[in-house]
Amino acid sequence: MKIEVVAFGPLKDVLGGLNRIEVDLPASSRLIDLLRELGRRLGRNFSDRVFSMSGEALSLAPNVKVFVNGRDIDFLDGLDTGLGGGDVVYLIPPAGGG
Repeated sequence: MKIEVVAFGPLKDVLGGLNRIEVDLPASSRLIDLLRELGRRLGRNFSDRVFSMSGEALSLAPNVKVFVNGRDIDFLDGLDTGLGGGDVVYLIPPAGGG
């Protein structure tokens, strides 16, 4: 199944300077599977910017928000969110200001 990944702002650098990339994954893949595959393809720049390690536990870096089809994964199943063909995953740096 094909998944489109779109990165915004400074996170475009993690996709090799592109703002979008398409990834072919096996059926029933989860978000963590997609992110690990991107880490394998794109190397440490991707992994170091997107992932955070806490002991043995892998989580998202605090400066990355991830949405699947426009929905924040915090309100889905987090990194275990299931993916389907044609899904769009957004990597977004948090914005702040006032």
